[in-house]
Amino acid sequence: MLRQSVSATARQPPLEPDSNLPSPESTLPHSSGSISGPNDTWTVGNPLSSRVPPVGVIIRFESGHERFEPSSSRWSSNLQENPKMGGIKTNIEGGDGGPFPFSPSRTEITELLDLLPPTSYCDELKSTFFAVFAPLLHILHDPTFETDYRLFQSDPEKVSLSWLALLFVILSIAVTALPEDSPVLHQLGHRNSAPENTSLLNNRYRSAAMRCLDADHYLWRHNLHTLQALVLLIYGINHTHGQSWALLGTARNIALALGCHVDPTVFQMDRIRVEERRRCWAGLNMLYTIQNTTLGNLDSTPTPSSAIPPLDVNDDELVAGIEIHASRGGPTQMSYLLLKFDLYRLCNRICSETFGSPHPPSYNQILDLNSEISAFQEILNCKYLFSSNQPIYHAAHLNILFGYSHQLILLLHRPILQSRAQGRFSEQNVLSSRGQCIESSKALLGIHRTLHEDKVFKPYRWYNRGLGSFHAFHAAVCLAHICISFDLDTAAACSLYCDVQDCLEIFEQVAKSGMSPICRKAIPVLKKLLNIMGTPAGNVDKFVVPGSQNGQDSAFDGNSLRVMGDSFESVGPQQWLSPLTMDWDDWESFLGTNSVVK
Repeated sequence: MLRQSVSATARQPPLEPDSNLPSPESTLPHSSGSISGPNDTWTVGNPLSSRVPPVGVIIRFESGHERFEPSSSRWSSNLQENPKMGGIKTNIEGGDGGPFPFSPSRTEITELLDLLPPTSYCDELKSTFFAVFAPLLHILHDPTFETDYRLFQSDPEKVSLSWLALLFVILSIAVTALPEDSPVLHQLGHRNSAPENTSLLNNRYRSAAMRCLDADHYLWRHNLHTLQALVLLIYGINHTHGQSWALLGTARNIALALGCHVDPTVFQMDRIRVEERRRCWAGLNMLYTIQNTTLGNLDSTPTPSSAIPPLDVNDDELVAGIEIHASRGGPTQMSYLLLKFDLYRLCNRICSETFGSPHPPSYNQILDLNSEISAFQEILNCKYLFSSNQPIYHAAHLNILFGYSHQLILLLHRPILQSRAQGRFSEQNVLSSRGQCIESSKALLGIHRTLHEDKVFKPYRWYNRGLGSFHAFHAAVCLAHICISFDLDTAAACSLYCDVQDCLEIFEQVAKSGMSPICRKAIPVLKKLLNIMGTPAGNVDKFVVPGSQNGQDSAFDGNSLRVMGDSFESVGPQQWLSPLTMDWDDWESFLGTNSVVK
């Protein structure tokens, strides 16, 4: 097979005009084939100059696969010193054709194509993905994928296996956004309930994606489509609360093998290819940040990288002849990913400086982190709220980002309330944190209600019944904790009670769909908390649970309230990072029954 090397050398060929920048073009089957001249520069995002020393070469094979060879490699050094060595014939599988690392097997492309849904359903699922999910983890260039998809429809058997894997991953993720009454779920799943059909189709298309990757021998030969498929696959698994740590490690190693940690401008690629690589690397690092935060920094070793963040641009701005401006007023297709990355880094700092530190943080440290969260919220206001005629997904993104920022405030301040008895912080500090917790909890519950009730957000109910409900549960527990543990006036206690009661009502509505294990588990907890909140110590005659007889059905003495408070306070702040980190057995102890559904 013929291979082509793209080198980051100081020895540059003659400059070519900007008009040679490609328009969105097909990447099938050899997605790495388009290379523009070294003068492929633009207004933003090209900090590397021709004086950058050689970092290595990307070797592109006729099969469409790629490999990065760093300049420390003996062969890549020779290639850089001798530019005439760009056309070397080689065999990507190796000379012996042996069984490493697995026994060789051959899967016919027709077998894999048979796993696709009918064309009309495939089109609908693809459209759902690009309308709902693509802007959430925007690692693809949408026009390029659309071009590839049309070519695929015209001649399916010529598709590359890695691209087909990417398509199957897209289908598996799109299924998650289908409403419970979707005919697509019933027609493709043939099961009795929406949850069963969703789970079946998720697993079916993920399995098909892995079959495609396996048939392509992805563990030792790969390209950008391989990495895109893996990153999106891990993203989808995370949102269904599955385990993906081992797969994430594989994806990172493949990214390194492709040279995605090196900023692609040094490889003289066209700007679409540059941004696709940057987006993949950014998405992968965000997934790593999430995993490290929720699982306790299993791998905190930084990977040396010269890659800069993706540009904050829309896909149509990456085509030839369009100037990219350094500043803009409103959000783009990339804004959510970049802003979410900032949020996760803030979350990681909160975890390391408050949960993971051997010494408790000072209140000044708490205030500094709180100021950073407030500054982030101001950025959201400036970027999203002053823009008109934006796609609906921007409104959904704004709610999700604000919700997560309020979740960070709860992670930051609620431990202050829990440590109140130890006298670690002044009463003024505790009251300040209490105010922050009440404000953010109410805001979180308001966002949860909006995403549940507003019909324009129907495509995002999958989020609201998952992570959105988990954050709302945290907010409700925080309000209950404050109501039980502090001496509040009647109006304040009634307000918190009503907030938690409203949350319970929404959880009960969501749980009816059968698609929210989080709501199903949280309902008995919220009911018991409301029963406790209904008679705050010292206010028995003033405030009773609606429907009870003079408070008799919900009466607890002060000692019982303290015992109950201690019980659900035992749920540590680390458990609120993710549904995966929550130990529901702690809530079993609080309930004293087997009321929490596993």
